[in-house]
Amino acid sequence: MPCPRCNGVTQHGAQCRLKTCKFAPFCHHHTKVEVKPSTLPNAGRGLFAKEPLRAKEVVGDYKIGTLPLTAAQFRAAYPSGRATHVAQIGAVYYDASDARKSVAGMANRAPAGRQNNARINNNGRLETKVAIP
Repeated sequence: MPCPRCNGVTQHGAQCRLKTCKFAPFCHHHTKVEVKPSTLPNAGRGLFAKEPLRAKEVVGDYKIGTLPLTAAQFRAAYPSGRATHVAQIGAVYYDASDARKSVAGMANRAPAGRQNNARINNNGRLETKVAIP
């Protein structure tokens, strides 16, 4: 999927003119998230809010800036069937392991007994499940 135009709005009320993949659907100026070292033990890096987020707010898109894989390609790349930065959306697997191209894959799963703050919806958008202060 080609990199779309940013959904952000400029200070003059117009849609941003920049194209984006990494922070899609927003450019680096309008995104509300950033990648930092995870607060979860042994989790590497994670996705964090730069400002308060509303519940059901879109913060990323798994279909943009990721590598789409067929089921056969996924099994060849990940024979164990476990992949930390891959999401299956419909029949396609989207590999977001390269954070330079898409930050959506940096959203970590919550540890056992805790709830995730975000989810991937049926359209591949990463959205918050709850408000994040």
